[in-house]
Amino acid sequence: MADSRSTQATLASGVNVVAGIWLIVAPFVLGFSVMRDSMWNGIVVGSIVAVLAALRLWQTWTSTWLSWVNALLGAWMIASPWIYFHSNVTAVLWSDIVAGAVILVMAIWSALATSRWERAA
Repeated sequence: MADSRSTQATLASGVNVVAGIWLIVAPFVLGFSVMRDSMWNGIVVGSIVAVLAALRLWQTWTSTWLSWVNALLGAWMIASPWIYFHSNVTAVLWSDIVAGAVILVMAIWSALATSRWERAA
């Protein structure tokens, strides 16, 4: 049972590494790098998400808090198009909402896998 939870946490963290990298490159791929606040938001949050998720890959059972921080960052990314008043820009809106939702769901999934394992141990 612990192996499947470890796999769950590893898979979710791996997906979040990719989502973090997407946030870093999205302004350039989707062409909204001229919107400096949204661009830097994606670069900074994406970098933090990718690093925390990568750390979580190596410290699966001792670092549940990393996933909870990523969950908060995912929620931030979902809200950020409205915070920066860029919700009218389709590329920013959908990139941030989809990436934020993926990060939020995967981070919670990873954290809960570890929490259940810790309770069972």
